[in-house]
Amino acid sequence: MQQKKFEELFEGYLQNNLSDAEQQQMMEIIQQGTHDDFLKEKLHDMLKNDNVIEVMDKKQGDNILNYILSKPQHEPKVLDLNPKKRSRKTVLKFVFAAASIIALIAIGNSFFFTEKNSLPAPAVQPEVIAENTLIDFSGKQLVHLPDGSTVLLNDNSSLKYDQNSFNSKTREVTLTGEAFFDIKRNEEKPFIVHTGKVQTRVLGTAFNINAKNSSNNIEVTVARGKVQVGDTQKVYGVITPNQQIKVNKTTLSFEQNNISAAVVTEWKSNYLILDDINMTEAAALISQKYKVQILIQNEKIKNCRITASFLNEEDLDHVLKVISSVLETEYHYDKAGAVILDGKGCE
Repeated sequence: MQQKKFEELFEGYLQNNLSDAEQQQMMEIIQQGTHDDFLKEKLHDMLKNDNVIEVMDKKQGDNILNYILSKPQHEPKVLDLNPKKRSRKTVLKFVFAAASIIALIAIGNSFFFTEKNSLPAPAVQPEVIAENTLIDFSGKQLVHLPDGSTVLLNDNSSLKYDQNSFNSKTREVTLTGEAFFDIKRNEEKPFIVHTGKVQTRVLGTAFNINAKNSSNNIEVTVARGKVQVGDTQKVYGVITPNQQIKVNKTTLSFEQNNISAAVVTEWKSNYLILDDINMTEAAALISQKYKVQILIQNEKIKNCRITASFLNEEDLDHVLKVISSVLETEYHYDKAGAVILDGKGCE
């Protein structure tokens, strides 16, 4: 019987048709907590039908509801619902607690209670979530940086940089493991590689850094251009092609030597990188790696450009199938074992 009465009161409340006495009666029934399921279902339907105009902060709702329900039953809890004092527009505010229903309803532009001592608004501290702006690359792959530079990561290596600060005043990255850097020249924005306490600074060049965990040293070897190696306190030296600076990770002692950059970067020979190059250049790289002659039948194929990375020691047929699929060409072997590429090509 009380359930039906409460539902009638609630519907009348939503229509602003209750007298002051009926409104007080409805609030007293709500305080008993026996109709939470009905309230939850009703308000949930309103939410789905876009009848809820404003949703109250959960913590604020918890505080207000606990305030209402924690008062002894004999204390008055008066909700001012006089429509003459309010806009005719109904504003419903509610919040669902984690393990129970928290349903708070009001008419007008704000939700408030009137009693001898007004309830102070709880201070709500917004949770601050730091935005993660780090870009992280792991494992062997070719990384294209925002400034046009490229980094070829060796196996078990990683590269990180902050996308918000990179290419602002400097271009800074952090390397773990080994990588070959090919850096676009920019005299106004030095490129800095952090490997532990060691910093490698360049303007535009190609170099290799080996900072593998299995080694006690960090080795910086130059293939092209000029590189400065040091730490936050001093510069160890400036090296040019086929020179290397080796730094002890613990003591930061260092030595500079002449060395073949080709030997140091031999690990790259296991990879085949076709980075936005034409098919004439691609054929030369494939021919060099697989020791096979490649002949292009249609001259228009030479105009085609290809971007592909083969980092897992793929065999020649796999590489040719990928290229043929991308460029819509065909390949076969002649009697001498040379690869013949044919197809419509590119304009």
